[in-house]
Amino acid sequence: MPSALDMCESEHTCIVTYEKEGPLGAKEAGEGLTSPTAPAIADAVYDAIGYRFNDLPITPEKVIKNNKKL
Repeated sequence: MPSALDMCESEHTCIVTYEKEGPLGAKEAGEGLTSPTAPAIADAVYDAIGYRFNDLPITPEKVIKNNKKL
């Protein structure tokens, strides 16, 4: 399964703001850095075989079983 090591390089920018709902005015910092690798692979498989996988790992056995373009 893809991990953070498989993620492409990304840039980040620190923007000073105040969020009244967050603890001490903090905002989230992690969701923007979520690795897009697994969803990209799942979309490529969907484009290739016509079946949307909603769980990982996407194994060759699952691909053969669910290939709608055969």
